[in-house]
Amino acid sequence: DLSEEQVQRRYGLDKAAIAALCRDLGSDLQSVTGRSHALPVAVKVTSALAFLATGSFQTATRDATGISQSAMSNCLAQFLEALQRRASRYIAFPAPTRAATLAGSPASADTFPGVLGLLGAMHVALRAPSENEPAFRNAGNSHSMNMQVVCDAAGAITNVVAKFPGSCPNATVLENSALARLLDGAQPRGLWLLGNGSYPLKPWLMTPIARPRGPAELRYNTLHRVAMAALRRTRCRLRRRFRCL
Repeated sequence: DLSEEQVQRRYGLDKAAIAALCRDLGSDLQSVTGRSHALPVAVKVTSALAFLATGSFQTATRDATGISQSAMSNCLAQFLEALQRRASRYIAFPAPTRAATLAGSPASADTFPGVLGLLGAMHVALRAPSENEPAFRNAGNSHSMNMQVVCDAAGAITNVVAKFPGSCPNATVLENSALARLLDGAQPRGLWLLGNGSYPLKPWLMTPIARPRGPAELRYNTLHRVAMAALRRTRCRLRRRFRCL
């Protein structure tokens, strides 16, 4: 009996998306113990989403009709494991053999033709780990994971690498990713990613010109910055929707 606005605020998704998740993850989340007090799939899904949307176990347990914090932790672990097993259904990088362009005609002077995606990074905060703590300390002197993200012009995320500590440079994350191996091997002609200055220039990766000379290079940097705005918006939406990040 919550309104769509209340559901969106509490769980980060609308009712239809939550119902779809319950259907999709149901086979993994359905209790097989036969216990009379086993939590329903819908409770597990909404409990996990409440935590992801707020970043608070206390808020999540209160919004999930008062289940215990240990039950909340179990719901979250089961939900994330089930979701990760299906990640490839939702996150898929386009085949580099076919051109994908940003909005507008490939021939337009105001777009980059052949853009496969927009590459960047976002740091996900975490508590200081007990092991190898310095590796997780980032340039801002806080602890994080350095997550590589690629999205398209519409904001759909097409590639994620989320296993490197916060001290790891963006370029190192890219060099050690399956995405770099894919593009190095495919050697796509006329197709590339766009990335910021923290990445090296590659045949398939276009970065800003550090010291532009003349109107052509200035225009290139302007168009590059405009195109990359879609990635900045995507990261902001992701953090706003899922406060746990």
